[in-house]
Amino acid sequence: MKPRLLRLPAPLAGYWHVQRRPRPLPPGWRSLTGPAGIVSYSQRQEMILVLSACGIPHQLWRFRQKEYIYIPALLERIARRELHLFHEEKQRPPAPRGLPPALHDRCWLAALPLLLLVLWHGLRAGWWAAPEALPLPGLWEAAGVLDNVRLRIYGEYQRLFTALTLHADAAHLAGNVMLGGLMLPLLARLTGPGRALLLAVAGGGFGNALTVLLRREFVLSLGFSTAVFAAIGALAGFMILHHENKRYLPLAAGIGILAMWGMGEGNVDYLAHVCGLAAGTVLGFGEALCERRRWPGLSQWAAALLALALPVLAWLRAFAGV
Repeated sequence: MKPRLLRLPAPLAGYWHVQRRPRPLPPGWRSLTGPAGIVSYSQRQEMILVLSACGIPHQLWRFRQKEYIYIPALLERIARRELHLFHEEKQRPPAPRGLPPALHDRCWLAALPLLLLVLWHGLRAGWWAAPEALPLPGLWEAAGVLDNVRLRIYGEYQRLFTALTLHADAAHLAGNVMLGGLMLPLLARLTGPGRALLLAVAGGGFGNALTVLLRREFVLSLGFSTAVFAAIGALAGFMILHHENKRYLPLAAGIGILAMWGMGEGNVDYLAHVCGLAAGTVLGFGEALCERRRWPGLSQWAAALLALALPVLAWLRAFAGV
């Protein structure tokens, strides 16, 4: 009598093949990959990565030319949840990063007010005749130079801005005009010409105020270089917010320019340059923050008029006491 083979129905046969597992595995472990097994190399690496990161014990087995991943049955729900969260995070669109700053046109307009410095110095130096309505040009330096003693004792705060328009000689003026003519358009490319000019003038005034606070001895200071380095600082501070990975690079660039141009030999006010750079950096960072959060601010024309009005009003107050 021949032995009869027991043939299972097709559904039961498939179930039998799914439940088979390699013998060395503990009896309480289950396949995490189902009957199809691992379908791709990337799936295999991702599952191993997630399970390893979560500290879930797992074993990789090859069975009938397919690979399966087995885990303890008690951890199956946790493992499937972590894999689901991983795939959701992977398919989620990346969060929008900070948009690059919008570039402005006609940035060269920010350098035009530097011609007023040349005109003002020419009037004081006698290159051309000064209007009779103004005091004698020989009195302008004494009335407008940054005198920290008179500012502290008599409250002559207009000197914070009048000193920006005075220069010792033509070489001093030419250096500030050339460097300012380079840096102001670069800043205006990011902020617009009017706001760039306001950042430079306001930064120069705040830099002079910081210089007075830090300086104990009697020193006279003058020149637009504090405002120029405020423009450099504003450029660095504005870019800090847009360099999320390497925020130190714009600041390092500003310090490098300060070392090359602001620490020269001769009668150079190093502290004023450093304070101008610091004040401009703070103002530039605030400008970038306002732009990113879309806070309301002055228009380009209003900012330019305010920047020109600050030294004009300062000189009107200075001449009132002459």
